[in-house]
Amino acid sequence: MIRVSINGRRHSIFYGWVIVLSGFLNQLLNAGLGFQGFGTYLIPLQHEFGWSKASLAGARSLMQFENGLLGPLEGFLVDRFGPRRIMAIGMLIFGLGLFLFGFIDSLLTYYGVFLIVALGNGLGGFLVMTVAINSWFRRNRTTAMAIAGVGLGVGGIVVIPLLVWTQTTFGWRTAAMASGIAIWLIGIPAALLMRGSPERYGAYQDGDSTPPSGVISRDRHTANVHVPAGTVDFTLKEAIRTPTFWFLGLGQGTAVMVVSAATTHQFAHMEEGIGLSRGSAAAVITVMSALNIGGRLLGGYLGDRLDKRYLAAIGMVGTAAALIILALATSLWSAMLFGVLYGFFWGMRGPMGDSLRGQYFGRAAFGKISGMTAVLSAPGSIFGPIFAGVMADIQGSYITGFIVLACLSAMGCVFFLLARPPDPLARLRIAVPSPKAQA
Repeated sequence: MIRVSINGRRHSIFYGWVIVLSGFLNQLLNAGLGFQGFGTYLIPLQHEFGWSKASLAGARSLMQFENGLLGPLEGFLVDRFGPRRIMAIGMLIFGLGLFLFGFIDSLLTYYGVFLIVALGNGLGGFLVMTVAINSWFRRNRTTAMAIAGVGLGVGGIVVIPLLVWTQTTFGWRTAAMASGIAIWLIGIPAALLMRGSPERYGAYQDGDSTPPSGVISRDRHTANVHVPAGTVDFTLKEAIRTPTFWFLGLGQGTAVMVVSAATTHQFAHMEEGIGLSRGSAAAVITVMSALNIGGRLLGGYLGDRLDKRYLAAIGMVGTAAALIILALATSLWSAMLFGVLYGFFWGMRGPMGDSLRGQYFGRAAFGKISGMTAVLSAPGSIFGPIFAGVMADIQGSYITGFIVLACLSAMGCVFFLLARPPDPLARLRIAVPSPKAQA
């Protein structure tokens, strides 16, 4: 708990909500200056260097490849050293990569810089944030992850228009260097607010005064165990042995593939395919980000009360419908409809995967389990942006690429539906002695 003064009266605030604020700022910067912001550079870079869309999108796929490759290491590091150190180091590297981006002069240096950006984004980004929130919340896990994820939507509303204005007014190189400085000035202090397990600070999950407790009873033939949801900690090896781990990984991998491709190419498609101005395209991203906020908040509220698998599946189908609208859009209004639907359903689906993973596998090895999931998700996230870029280079438009990705998104909902809870008894029976052993 922390003590604050409001209208002259002292109040206690659960420090977990400070963790959520830190995560919010982290996602705002990662989305606005990295994840979504990357797409705003494609057209200026193509005009200056003449590189193909597939070559430009390849850097995004390289980032996803590096994040997938390093996912297990990142998970190990955050479980071993805690989220504060790892996130602060990540934001330092992330800012350096964006600053150096302003000095690229060839495709080789372009890719080299994005290796640095990817390393910083991985160490200082989403995985570390979710590990911290999963440590501090159980009953309100989905809500907390959703609120932190709202930073992604706010980044689209506030940061993307500012980034586009800076690119237009001062040039893309100045915008890139300024982005790196902003990461250092805001992202590193926000990372220092992070903390590890609440028990180390005399607190418990959700601000409870006592830890969750389970009731263990045995009879002659069976060990009957009742425990609150999320209080059973699976190791990485135990989690991998469950079908649930693989279905969650495949569902999240499909989602990341679609989001990576759309986020990389949506701005270019709106400019060249639909014929919108950069200002109008930025307005669509702003609307999309606003609905993303609404979707995340609603998803967070419902996710702590309803079956998250069904909410994730609905989000995947809604995303598919939005991508078809984007592929066939011919005006600002149809692009806006895409922004509304895509933002809402992407936002609603967003917090479900990581919240399900925490609910199913606990928190002791959450970083390692999430890192291994990143490996499983990496192929799709690498394939998506390159596939959409290649199709655009070959056909002169993104229509076919977006429609194929929409179909894959709709199919991906099946993976979430199949991700049923693993049996915690199978995990606990390992430690429960048999009646024969007790004799």
